[in-house]
Amino acid sequence: MPTGVDPMSTVTTGVDRRMLILPALVLVAAALLGYAVGHRASSPAPREQTQTESVAGVLLGVPSQWHTVSATPAIPGLSMRHAVLLTPGDGSASGLLAGVLPAGQGSPLPSQFLARMRQRPSTAVVSLQEAQAYRYSGISIAGFDKSVTLFAIPYPGGNATGLACYAAPAVSTDLRTCQRIVATLRFAGRSQSYDLTPQPDYARSLSATISALAAQRVSSRGKMTAGATPHAIELLAGRLAHAFARAAASLSGLQTTLATGQAQSALSGAVLKARAAYAALASAAGSRNEASFAAARREVDEAEAGVDAALVSFALLGHQPA
Repeated sequence: MPTGVDPMSTVTTGVDRRMLILPALVLVAAALLGYAVGHRASSPAPREQTQTESVAGVLLGVPSQWHTVSATPAIPGLSMRHAVLLTPGDGSASGLLAGVLPAGQGSPLPSQFLARMRQRPSTAVVSLQEAQAYRYSGISIAGFDKSVTLFAIPYPGGNATGLACYAAPAVSTDLRTCQRIVATLRFAGRSQSYDLTPQPDYARSLSATISALAAQRVSSRGKMTAGATPHAIELLAGRLAHAFARAAASLSGLQTTLATGQAQSALSGAVLKARAAYAALASAAGSRNEASFAAARREVDEAEAGVDAALVSFALLGHQPA
């Protein structure tokens, strides 16, 4: 890999968990960022000696001082199959953990890993040597004192490949070296056949749908306070049931992409569950049945949490709240 410029180019950025139920999801403007590495003006820096390593179905150009070790570090919540650890030392302070990420998730990141994070990571779609990847930076994990940047490379018809760069503060330069290693990624006997970059038309349509739903969620739920009468709750819950029904109809009309198909399916399911929960709440409030009302409120809370989780999945695909 040439020295001087990191080949990874940022396409989309950012996620703020607090904004997920408010304004619409939008496509972030594309930006190209370069990362300069040090060199002497008088003469070019010598090319670093590298070797090719095969890990988790991909090939990486690895500096000669990095090597594979048998032990793998326990990054809390990050589960990978066939994990391989590359490191300049024994792996305790820094390294590159590569493996196969779990399938069946709404987003590339394992749900257990997300639950361990102190805050949502910053998300970007980046270009590697032979593929695109989701890059998650600014990861802070409870019980883990090292910085982590995770790359996820989806593969059609199979599990995503995960590459986690980690480093303790004293060896922070290893984190940058690790990211340069990831930038050299090539596929071994396969290819990535679809674009991860959020599509503008799809993003705008999704944005309009979520924006309309978010406005109704904020307005109606804000009025469903402890002092609201059963009749008021019946009316408000009915409005929310209709709002979620309209959102479900809009989502069903969107032409999804390979990158967003699973996330859209999860969001559609969560929205339909919320519609049913609010319809049940309206019915329970109208019948003045306390037991049914309490059960319906629990269903509403669970359904709302499911919608929020589905929106997080879209944020982790490069879509960002406005």
